[in-house]
Parts: sequence; C-alpha cells; structure tokens
Amino acid sequence: MKNELIPTDKMTVSLPSGATVDLPICHPTFKKWLGELPNFDFGKKPVVNYKGKGVFAELAILGLLIDSGWDGVWVETYGGIHVLKDMPISWSLSPHNVSIPPDKEALLSNIWKTGKTTACFDVFAWKGNEVIFCEGKHKGKDKLTNAQTKFIEGALACGISAQSLMIVEWEY
Repeated sequence: MKNELIPTDKMTVSLPSGATVDLPICHPTFKKWLGELPNFDFGKKPVVNYKGKGVFAELAILGLLIDSGWDGVWVETYGGIHVLKDMPISWSLSPHNVSIPPDKEALLSNIWKTGKTTACFDVFAWKGNEVIFCEGKHKGKDKLTNAQTKFIEGALACGISAQSLMIVEWEY
C-alpha cells in the first residue's frame, strides 16, 4: 500500500448498538488543485491534485490504492447508489456507473441489509479475496455520520475486520 495510506493511528468509533470499535486512520496530504475547477463540483466539494488532474479526494484515495495493485471504486450513495471510477461531470451520475465483480456486489448488498443502511465508506477496493473500505474525511471539516456508523456495524457483522475499515483523514 502507498505510504500515504498506511495507518498511523486508531480512531475509536461508537456504534449504534452501543459497542465501540477502533478503526485504523491515516493522514495523507494532498495538493490543492490550482487549475481550472471542474464544471461540476458536487456542491463545492474540494478538488485535489492527483497526478496532474483535478479530482475529488475520494478518487485520489482510489488512485493510491490502484497504484498499489488494488482494484476498486468510489461508492457514492447520495441520491442513489452509484459506483464510479472517474470524475462525474453532472448530478446525473448514472452514465458514470461501472460494474463490480458479483461477489463484491453481493458483499455490499449484505452489509447494507445487515447494517440497515445504504450508506457506504467512500472507497471500496479489493485485491483477490482481501477487501478494504476507506472513508475520506477532510481534516477538521468532516466527521462520521450515523449512517456510516450503521455501515461499520453491518460490515463487522458480515465478517469484515476493523482493520479493513480505514478512515483517511486528509488535508492540504
């Protein structure tokens, strides 16, 4: 895994059941995109520079994983479930949807059913049978939502280890 995504700490998360879990957390620094902003910015979502392109942090995180030999997608659940690999150009995300392997799709469905939510961590990646979910949080600006804690609980109940649920607290 790229150095930027190697966990350096843990975050204790309170779950809806009342239990707590320690999730790994890493702290990458991304460069702010200084070029022309995309026409579509998802309501002023920050844009970072990843390999000379202006992308959302979720896609930079996905890119770091792909560079390390993983396959994966950005799972965007706002306004429906969308599975993306590229920058969207409008609120109509459907044209950008990509397919994922049936076993990975079944895993997501099972987590959502078990956790009673359609929320998901931002990035879902896999290498063979190994999976990782990464939730990008802009340092000092974002925190986990109740729906995301339901996702964590559902993932744990489906056999995903806490080590495979990583918080990526990024900054410029």
